[in-house]
Amino acid sequence: MSVQTQKWLFTVQEYHLMSDAGVFANERVELIEGEIIQMAAIGTRHASSVKRLTRCFSLIPEELATLGVQDPIQLTEKTEPQPDVVLLQPRADYYATAHPVPSEVLLLVEVADSTVDNDRNIKVPIYARSGIQEVWLWDLEVNCLEVYRNPTANGYTSIQKIERGEMVSPLAFPEFEVSVNFILG
Repeated sequence: MSVQTQKWLFTVQEYHLMSDAGVFANERVELIEGEIIQMAAIGTRHASSVKRLTRCFSLIPEELATLGVQDPIQLTEKTEPQPDVVLLQPRADYYATAHPVPSEVLLLVEVADSTVDNDRNIKVPIYARSGIQEVWLWDLEVNCLEVYRNPTANGYTSIQKIERGEMVSPLAFPEFEVSVNFILG
């Protein structure tokens, strides 16, 4: 007799209760569509790119955007990823009362080396379904930036690849330019 196995999918509330109870100890995990996913270790090049992005985006005045680094974003009742960098709409409480939701995200950035396929094929479509207006995926394997804009339920309708030597600006801050060379190092 064959027995069918089923996954137990968690809600954000259950995930937070487990975290508060110390279930994950010092593990780096995130909740993706109800599943608790162990995040990859952060390599030196990944960490450097996040630092460079943080430095660039810290130049945007705080009354225009709140900068978040590796902080949770609650997309749905079953999904709470921790993207590398986000620019958020300013909130008086600096998000002390609740994690940001998609409507508050001005730009979401993932930096990927060993996880590029997962980020591109799993996370980016989830971000589109959630209505995140713009996602940048820094692909450290091939040294380029993928810019995703115009979200729909079926993905982003605008996808642009930006190479070394080029500049890019977030939709929310068109006058603010980021150097691909600087971020990639």
